[in-house]
Amino acid sequence: MSTIWSVASMSTLNHQIIADRLTQDRLASYLAVTSGDVRAAIELYDWNTQVGAALYEDLGRLEVLFRNAIDAALVTHGQARGWSQVWYRRRQLFSGKPGRRAWDDVEAARSRATRPGRTEVHGKVIAELSFGFWRFLCTPHYLTSLWVPALAAAFPGHPDAGDPRRVRADVDDRMQRLHFLRNRIAHHEPIHQRNLAHDHGELLDIVGWICPDSHTWVGSLTRTSAVIGKRP
Repeated sequence: MSTIWSVASMSTLNHQIIADRLTQDRLASYLAVTSGDVRAAIELYDWNTQVGAALYEDLGRLEVLFRNAIDAALVTHGQARGWSQVWYRRRQLFSGKPGRRAWDDVEAARSRATRPGRTEVHGKVIAELSFGFWRFLCTPHYLTSLWVPALAAAFPGHPDAGDPRRVRADVDDRMQRLHFLRNRIAHHEPIHQRNLAHDHGELLDIVGWICPDSHTWVGSLTRTSAVIGKRP
């Protein structure tokens, strides 16, 4: 039988025991902004978890939209150039040290997508590539090889859509911070000291640059602003 905790039972918690279970190191940033009030620190810790969960939902939507937009732009570019292989199997696109790492990521994704003995499916390989892979395709290393000829077209809603250099720089700038934020959330780290409303706005910027309908969709589903507003 499951136990249902009432508000009254929560009020009888020994918050110091919970703090000890969480460890002083993990609670340090929360205690710092609550003047050492253990109960208030734990309430802030709980809110940090809640807002992280809300942001993680939106980051998940962004990840799928982003990778599909990048993939579609590269597929279109490859078809126009008459490539005989899909873009992620063209070794020459991944030059230099960053390219070698990206190529290794692709090979690992292909391996995962075809286990155990499955036929390789394009969409499955794309889905196996990590958020970090897509984020690092935004770096200056890929400006001339990918962004100028193809990837800027994935963001037609950008205010400077005709300038691939500006589009890449703005997407990279936001994706760098969002990748960091995503990793913080995934590892249950504090994010309460960040300007989360700004982070969320940058996420919505990228979605809007991809397409207005996607922006409307994410905006209609997000819980993030509401949870931010409930900060203790």
